[in-house]
Amino acid sequence: GDHQSIENHLSTYSYRLKNMRHFLRKCQAETLFLIDEFGSGSDPELGGALAETFLEEFYHRGAFGMITTHYANLKMLANELPHMANANMVFDQQSLEPTFQLRLGEAGSSYTFEVAQKNGIPFGLINRAKKKVEKGKLRFDKTILSLQKERSKYESETEKLKKESEGQRDLSKKNEEIQIKIQDKLERYQELYDTHQKTIYLGNKVSEIADKYFQNGKRKELTAALIRLVEIENSKKKKPEIESPKIKVKPTKKPIEQTAIIKEIEPELEKIRQKKKEKKHKEKSEAVKPDLPKNIGDRVRLLSGKAIGTIDKIEKHKAIVNYGTFTTNVNLDQLELVEKSKAK
Repeated sequence: GDHQSIENHLSTYSYRLKNMRHFLRKCQAETLFLIDEFGSGSDPELGGALAETFLEEFYHRGAFGMITTHYANLKMLANELPHMANANMVFDQQSLEPTFQLRLGEAGSSYTFEVAQKNGIPFGLINRAKKKVEKGKLRFDKTILSLQKERSKYESETEKLKKESEGQRDLSKKNEEIQIKIQDKLERYQELYDTHQKTIYLGNKVSEIADKYFQNGKRKELTAALIRLVEIENSKKKKPEIESPKIKVKPTKKPIEQTAIIKEIEPELEKIRQKKKEKKHKEKSEAVKPDLPKNIGDRVRLLSGKAIGTIDKIEKHKAIVNYGTFTTNVNLDQLELVEKSKAK
């Protein structure tokens, strides 16, 4: 509270000077002081000058402290000394309401005329008051106010840019995820395409082998061609390197014993072979059918095949057989009649 006293002939400023004397007596490098409204209570210029001197003394003694003031000369001193700094409490530029934010590194404006205008003081009186103020002080306060406005604008723009930057990062991340998904799909489509192409290639090869077999009816060539195709495809695959375990096979019988066993079972093996030959000969005899005459429109098939076609044309001893998807020229003696033509 206010410690002025008529009884003790003590004004507010006198009381503060007594406290200041105590500060000067005790102040040292390990001192921490907190002073509110430093230098107030007297003539602003004279009180400000004395407050500036006290502050310089505290500074040179290496003390630590914080003061609040409206004096412009103290704000300027804080800017000039290397180990002293200004700070201000931020006000909303539109409503002049405090935001309760402390901003370090710059002096604050007192908003003297702005607050007066907000509280209904006539504008004419405010202008008259401005004319009575020294131009230097007015310019200084105006500069501080302008800097604070620029700072607020800068912070607002910075926050806006920060949000836009975060939005761009999110968009960039989303685009990267989409690109990864597209790349993954393309790779899967490529694999599927390669598989289809391989299937078509193998299908064409098998079809060629089948056509050749259809023409000549040679089973050995058919088997050899299929085995060769499989070997070619297997050679394209990478075999896993698996170390095969070494297996030692011990002979179950001595060579002399094996020879004796073979001699004993040889007659029985010969009987089995003879029976197989007789059975095979019988099956061939049963399979031979009478060579019936064949005409255009008859349904026939190769003796060595299963596909059934229709005779489209007969020239000499050859017939053109239509299988629906393709036709082929075959000797008549290689064809077996399946069904006579129903055409009259």
